[in-house]
Amino acid sequence: MPRAQAALKASIVFPFLFPVGWALVTSATVLHAPATPSRAQSALVAMPERTVQILVALALAAGATVSLGIHYWWTVLPLAAILVAATWTALAHRAAVTVSAARAAAVAVGGTIAWCVANIAMAAEYLIVVRDPGFLTLSGMWLARHPSTDIPTRGSVEAAETQLNMLPDAAQAWNLYGDVIQPQGAKMLPATLSVGGWLAGETGVLAANVVIGGVGILAVYALARRFLGPYASLAPAGAIALTVSHIGLSRAGYTEPLTLVLVVAGVLWAWRGVKEKRLGLLLAAGITSGATTFIRIDGASFAVGALAGVIIALALSDAPRAWRMRAGFAFAGTQAVALALGYVSLWRWANEYLVRLEGQAIALVSVYFAAAVVLGLWMATWGPQLRGDRLLTSLRSVLGRRGAIGIGIAVSGLLAILASRPLWMIARRGTVKSNEIFANGVVESFQKAAGLPVDGTRTYAESTMTWMSYYLTWVLVALAIVGFGVAAYRMVRRDGTWAVFLGAILAPTLLYLWNPSIIPDQIWAIRRFEPAAMPGFVLAAAIGAWWLAGRLRTASARASGRKWAAAVVLLAPLTAWLSIQPGEPMPISSATNVTTREMLGARDQLSDLCEVAGDRPIVLAGTSSHFGSLRVMCDQPVVLALVEPTPETLISMTEVWGQAPVVLTRNTDWFTWNGGIPAPAVDSTVRTASYTLQNIPRTYSDRQYTWYAGIVGADGTLDSVSVPESLSEAS
Repeated sequence: MPRAQAALKASIVFPFLFPVGWALVTSATVLHAPATPSRAQSALVAMPERTVQILVALALAAGATVSLGIHYWWTVLPLAAILVAATWTALAHRAAVTVSAARAAAVAVGGTIAWCVANIAMAAEYLIVVRDPGFLTLSGMWLARHPSTDIPTRGSVEAAETQLNMLPDAAQAWNLYGDVIQPQGAKMLPATLSVGGWLAGETGVLAANVVIGGVGILAVYALARRFLGPYASLAPAGAIALTVSHIGLSRAGYTEPLTLVLVVAGVLWAWRGVKEKRLGLLLAAGITSGATTFIRIDGASFAVGALAGVIIALALSDAPRAWRMRAGFAFAGTQAVALALGYVSLWRWANEYLVRLEGQAIALVSVYFAAAVVLGLWMATWGPQLRGDRLLTSLRSVLGRRGAIGIGIAVSGLLAILASRPLWMIARRGTVKSNEIFANGVVESFQKAAGLPVDGTRTYAESTMTWMSYYLTWVLVALAIVGFGVAAYRMVRRDGTWAVFLGAILAPTLLYLWNPSIIPDQIWAIRRFEPAAMPGFVLAAAIGAWWLAGRLRTASARASGRKWAAAVVLLAPLTAWLSIQPGEPMPISSATNVTTREMLGARDQLSDLCEVAGDRPIVLAGTSSHFGSLRVMCDQPVVLALVEPTPETLISMTEVWGQAPVVLTRNTDWFTWNGGIPAPAVDSTVRTASYTLQNIPRTYSDRQYTWYAGIVGADGTLDSVSVPESLSEAS
C-alpha cells in the first residue's frame, strides 16, 4: 500500500537526518543572532522551560479530566490554558539573559524540533496488543472520541454467556468491570495522547508520544542549565536525544517519556524553588512529582526520593527558618495529595489492574507515607525551640572537607559495586507465584532463541547497570559514577540544593538497580530506568566529565578538556546505533528501534478488518491480541472465542445482538463455511522489532496475518463476506 511503502522508505532515511538537522539549526542560529540580547532572545532563553511547563499543564489537565470522566477538548484545553496562565509568573525563568544563552537555547529548541520531525515520520503503529504500548495507544484512540476509558460492552457479556470460554474481555489488558471494559493501566498518558487525536486524528495519536519525548529532551536541557553553562547543557540533552532507548520508547505509546518529563520538571522546579526561595516553584514541583501516579502504578517510587531530597535541601538552606518549614510542608502536602489522587484515579478506571498489583502498590505507598511521616515529624522540630534543622548543618560542620570527600567516594563506590555484580552474582526468582512461573517461561524462550543456557529462574537483576551501558556505553556510566560522587560532595560541602537532584534520581534508580522486577529483555527492561536513571546518569556523566576536565593544570588545557568532554557525552550514545562483529554473517547491524518503524502495517490491517466487519458485532475467534484493537478501532462489540463456537452458540449470539455478527478468525477449521472456505478477507504483514536478552535488539520480523471473515447464517454456518472493492483492488 502507498502509505506502508512511504513509511518503509522513511524507516531507512529519517533516523539519520536529525543529527544533520541539529547541526543546520545550530549554525543558522549562531550566525544570525544579534550581538546584544533582545526581548525575542529573552523569550528564546525561557522557551525550553516554558515548553516543559505547557506540556506538564496539558498532562495534568488531561489526567484530571479523564479521572472525572469528562475528557473532552473543551474541558482539557481550557483547563490547561488556565494552569499555564496561573503559573506563568510563578515559574518564570529568572536567569540572566545573554547572547550565548539565547544561541544555546535556539540550538536546543531547533534540534528538538528536528528530532521530533524525524521521529514522527518513524512513529510506531502499535495498535496490536503485544505489550503495554498496544492498550495505551488504543486507549488514546478511544479517548479522542469518548470522555472516559470505560468501554461499553454493548451486549457482549450476554453474548459470551451462551457458551463456556466465550469472553467479553481479554486477559490482562482488557478487564470486565460491571458492564464496561476497562483498559489496563493509569490514564494520564492515553489522555495526553488523545490531544494529538483532536489535532490530527489517528496520526496525531501515534505521533503524540514523540512530541512528549522531545519535551523530555528540553527538560533535561533546562535542568542541566542549573549547574552547567548554556552550551555545555547541550551535551546531556543531545545525548538523551541520541539514546536508542529514548528514541524507541518515544516512538511507541510507552509511559516512560511522559514520566521522565514530570520527574525532571519536578527536580528542576524544586531545585529553583529552594535556590530562589520561591514557594510557587516548590508547589509546582510537589504537584508534578506526585502526579507520576497518574501515569504509572509505581509513581510513589519517584515521589519519595524527591520528597526526601527537597526536605534535606531545605534543612541545609540559608533561607529563614519559618519560610523553610512552610515550604517543606507545602511541598509535602501538595505532593501527597497529587500522589493519592493518582491512585484513586487508578482504582476507579483500572480497578482489576490495581487489584492484580495491589501488593506492589501497597508496598510503595506504605514506604512513601512512612517517609512522609518521619520527615514531617522532623520538620516539626525545626522551630526556634528545638531547631531540629541544625542536625544536618551540624553534621556538615563535623564532616568538613574530608568527610564530604568520603561521602562522595561512598556514593560512587556503591554504584561501582552495583556495576560489578555480574562478576560475582547471579540473581534468581522463586517459582511459587503464578506470575513468576509465567516470567520463568518467557525468560526460557528468550534464552533458547539466543542459544544461552536455559534457566528460567534468572532475573538478570545483577546486570541492571549493564543494561544502561547498552544505551549509554560504559564510558558514560563510568563518568556518571564519578559525577554522582561529585554531586554528593557538593551537597555536603557547599550547596544543599544538590540533595534535590540526588534524592529524586537515586531513590528510584537504586530501587530498580537492585530489583528491576521486570522481564529482562531489551528494550522492554530499560523502561525501568528511562524516567529517572537514564536522564540522571547522562546529567551525572556531564558533571563527572566537566569535573575531570577541571582537574587539568592550565586554563587552555581545561578549556580543551571540556570540549572533548562535551563531545564524549554527546556522541557516546550514538555508537550504540551500530554493532560491528567481524566474522558474523551480518558483521554490521543497526539498532532496530532506531532504524525500524515498529508494527508497520498494523494500522492498515485494522482499517481493513473494520471495513470488512462493517457495522456488525464481531466474534474474534482463536486469538486475543486483536480484541481491544477491534473494539476500539471498529467501535463494535466484540466477543473473544478461545474455543470452537458451536452453531447453536452463534445463533444465540445473533439473538442477543439482534443481528448476525461477523466472525473474524485465522483458524478456518473451527467453522462450517457455506460454499467452502472463502478466500482471505485481509492478508497483511506487520513488522515487529525483536526482543533480546543481554543486548540491544538488532533484528526484526515480518509477521504474516491471514484473516478470514464470515457472517453467521440462520443455521449457525458462515456465509462468506463480500470483501469491499477497495480491499480487493489493494490485494
